[in-house]
Amino acid sequence: MKAPEPSVRLPLRRGSAEFCLGTEADHEMVYQTLLHVFQGPDRDGFLATLSDPAYKPEQWLLAKVEHRVVSHVHLTDRQVRYGNCRLANNGVAWVGTLPEYRGLGLAQNLLRLADARARESGVVYQTLSTSMPRFYKALGWGVSGRQTVGLALSRNLPQASDGIIEGKGGFWHVRPWRQVELGDLMALYERQFSEANGAVVRSEDYWRWIIGRKYAHVIWVACQGETVRGYAFVKDHKVLELATDPTYPQALKALLGRVRAEALERAYPEVSLHAPENHPGLEAFRLAGGKVVDQGEIDGQITMAHIPNVAGFLTAVLPELTHRAVTAGVTQPVELGLTVGDRRFLVHIEANKSRVEPDKLSRRHLTLSPAAFVRLVMGHTGIDKALAEDGAETSTATAVDAARILFPKRAIWRSPLDAPKA
Repeated sequence: MKAPEPSVRLPLRRGSAEFCLGTEADHEMVYQTLLHVFQGPDRDGFLATLSDPAYKPEQWLLAKVEHRVVSHVHLTDRQVRYGNCRLANNGVAWVGTLPEYRGLGLAQNLLRLADARARESGVVYQTLSTSMPRFYKALGWGVSGRQTVGLALSRNLPQASDGIIEGKGGFWHVRPWRQVELGDLMALYERQFSEANGAVVRSEDYWRWIIGRKYAHVIWVACQGETVRGYAFVKDHKVLELATDPTYPQALKALLGRVRAEALERAYPEVSLHAPENHPGLEAFRLAGGKVVDQGEIDGQITMAHIPNVAGFLTAVLPELTHRAVTAGVTQPVELGLTVGDRRFLVHIEANKSRVEPDKLSRRHLTLSPAAFVRLVMGHTGIDKALAEDGAETSTATAVDAARILFPKRAIWRSPLDAPKA
């Protein structure tokens, strides 16, 4: 089956299959297909997906045969961080086909349609988590984002109980959060994760939706007096998300102490922490004799990314690229040509004059596959690894220097609270 051009509108028929956008009338059929393909989610979990503040029925891309849903893809609409910029993002999830219809390319065509939909709607960045990376690599996706997990024996975590005294600041205590403290959680999240590429931008409605889904059995807050200095979403022995005010390091110790006490009380010998690789909590786990591993080593899930609109992406991140050049002390304009697949782009960085010019190159340029491009620009590899391992090619040494300035290696992270699985 040949994928349609981006200008083709749905519904679209290819052989016996009709490709279309979902409607409210499709919800029950979609749910039954999910049960057959994934043996889940339960109905409450599915209904929770429909209550996402950004949910629209047309976020389901469906393949139907004789009016029956046989393959589907679900797209979430988010904004994610890229330095000081925000990018329109699709999270790709529930990619599946009924067993009797596999091998016909239905899911691949749906993903190509998702690519076309993204270009038409202004989405410049797509992400997913999967245990089948080879399936997506063939469609131009690249492994991007090291989802790191800290592992430590419960008894080795810092001991800290209520009543910790820190100088003149008063007593520390850890307790379950209160609804009136949502603003504190939002502010701590912004402060902790603002430097991580790919971190989801959360509205107040989105925060309430996450909390309502009850991913965590408890949300602890570390308080000095009545002031919240940190929080932790905890599910059994897993810390799904932890944020603290960096000017109050005792908040991290207090939260980990409470997690330790609860884990020992509930007979969990080990605790895990999901966090970006530069998170101070991971260093605390190392000091406790623990280790930091990739999530794939635990559950086989790999984070991947795709840029459906290279020109749109580069235009969206121009302010951040300009900021990086200024921060690096560059006083002259920076030019870098990029050949991505069969497309060419010239990135010109200059204060108040930065621009992207399609179908142009300069003497200094890089040639990359779509997968290598997303890994480089998101900060997963850095230019040296892109050249050594991803098959990137360079015209001059100055092109490498420009890439080091514009696309340095950065932490990429998407919280388990935000990350749908493909």
